[in-house]
Amino acid sequence: MNLLPWLISLHLTATLTVADAAPPLCAPNVQAREPMACAALGPGHYTAQLAAARLPSELPDPPTQKLTRFDPLVEYAYARVTTLDAPLFASPDEAAAGIVKRTIGKGFLYVTLSGAVQLGDLALYQIRTGEYIRASDVKGVTPTAFQGVGVTGNPALPFGWLLTNVRPSRVPGETPSQTVPRLPRRKIVQIFATHKVGPWEWYLIGPDQWIEQRVIAKIETYAPPAGVSGKWVMVNLYEQTLTAYEDDQMIFATLVSSGLDKWPTRPGLFKIWARLLVDGMQGSYEPDGSDFYSLEAVPWVMYFDGSRALHGEYWHDRLGFKRSHGCVNLAPQDAHWLYNWAEKGTPVWVYDPSGQTPTDEEVAEGP
Repeated sequence: MNLLPWLISLHLTATLTVADAAPPLCAPNVQAREPMACAALGPGHYTAQLAAARLPSELPDPPTQKLTRFDPLVEYAYARVTTLDAPLFASPDEAAAGIVKRTIGKGFLYVTLSGAVQLGDLALYQIRTGEYIRASDVKGVTPTAFQGVGVTGNPALPFGWLLTNVRPSRVPGETPSQTVPRLPRRKIVQIFATHKVGPWEWYLIGPDQWIEQRVIAKIETYAPPAGVSGKWVMVNLYEQTLTAYEDDQMIFATLVSSGLDKWPTRPGLFKIWARLLVDGMQGSYEPDGSDFYSLEAVPWVMYFDGSRALHGEYWHDRLGFKRSHGCVNLAPQDAHWLYNWAEKGTPVWVYDPSGQTPTDEEVAEGP
């Protein structure tokens, strides 16, 4: 008996049965008209998804408001030490005589400046320890003037700050035209739709304006952790943002800089256990001391997880990106606001939506 014709017939029948069980792939124009009759695959599905990502007929304003600014921005004048092992002097006269009390060391070193003294060609500053340093060994810094926003109601749509100057793309994943104007860094935008291309989400922020998720720090509403009520703070490690809540109502949002991957800010639910208007911070976690830092008069410090703290920073303007040894850096305006609002015992929920940050008790910690 020749079984070949029967086997061919059986194969064709099975193929038709499987094919009939699933909707067919459709051309984009067909899928746009009859999405239920088409498989959620292929270019037709992509086109249908894109067509569904539309702006509302009326663009709402985000529920944000400007906050009163504190003046002065900070209480001290700060400077970075630019000379390795810069000499320190007990008095201006000893500086003029070349009598060195000690050297300041090497590393990421910042000092406060006061009591400028001029002795002939020698310019000196007094620092917080009472010692004197040559003006030629330091460079003054201007703290960032960035400030977060008050939130007047839980946002219906996610919003966020652009982290860099960016040209939006006409469609997700497309290289933007060089004729499209750049949107400025730290502009607040709302997210009206989301579309994934490859590993990244793309956000619709305006008419034919798509940006990739890595260029925005997104704010969205979260419910309080179990057992938490009243005032509480959330730090989103993936987005590099901080939000403050009263019960389930968001009232404040801003950018932060948390721990670098080598020295991460540990996820978990904590409470503020100490509050200091200023505190000196220093340390090193590398065996060779190559990461040594010393920071005078760090402002508005709120310790919540061992020596990890929410605090103001004056040494960088890269909020929205990881930067620290484990602490949560805030702009001075925001640290001041948070210090005035939060209390000892206020819960701090540190959360990483990506799940990539370790929770090991032994990870390093510092500013």
